[in-house]
Amino acid sequence: MSEFRSYAPGVPCWVDVSTPDIDASTDFYTELFGWTAVFDEESEDYGGYGVFHLHGKYVAGIGPVYQEGMPAAWNTYICTDDVAKTTETVRENGGTIVTEPVQIMNEGRMAGYLDPAGAYICAWQPIDKMGAQLANEPGTLNWSELITRDTLSSTEFYGDVFGWTAETRPMGDMEYTTFAQNGHVLAGMMAMPEALPAEIPSYWLAYLGVDNLDAAVQESARLGATQMVGPTEVPGMGNFAIITDPAGAAVGLWESTP
Repeated sequence: MSEFRSYAPGVPCWVDVSTPDIDASTDFYTELFGWTAVFDEESEDYGGYGVFHLHGKYVAGIGPVYQEGMPAAWNTYICTDDVAKTTETVRENGGTIVTEPVQIMNEGRMAGYLDPAGAYICAWQPIDKMGAQLANEPGTLNWSELITRDTLSSTEFYGDVFGWTAETRPMGDMEYTTFAQNGHVLAGMMAMPEALPAEIPSYWLAYLGVDNLDAAVQESARLGATQMVGPTEVPGMGNFAIITDPAGAAVGLWESTP
């Protein structure tokens, strides 16, 4: 298992899904990935937050949408050792503060932001809960990807806030950017496809690992998901698909090449 005991500042460390129907979304993800969901009574103070487990380890979270009428979405969290300082750096570099730093029980402190291109991103300063205990295997977070309407401002923003370096390469008829820290690649970025409606804002997409992509896509459809992007090969790396869950949250599925 790819087990983690800590995350360095600047590394994606957690994902969760915000949904208007926690019961239905919980049923969908537990059936699709074999997760178990645990809801702590104390989390009721925060709207009823649950943690998905795989092999007894934390892998992702689930909670209510922040305001009635907001769409369901997966959220990405970047580790920080000082969420207050990160928040000021976000402000200084053109980001918008959605949620000022707040302590979540004894687990950690978080804040939420919009980057200059409008993508929602969170920062997490761990106390007792450092983030996902498993990653980079089936049933866990495998990749984080920014789909943005402004690649230039996004590159500058994440470099200034989290210290990421960017490398852009051709990928078919498009360009793809990878973000790295100290030589370790940790996330990707691509321009918003022109085919998507103009009202869709920039967003972070979480890719969750699967053993068999075709089977996972079929099972997700049986459970009520809609296919956005069918199974697609990334030569030498693996295959992916993108679905929207029954509540409307977009999520990627990733099968690594053996």
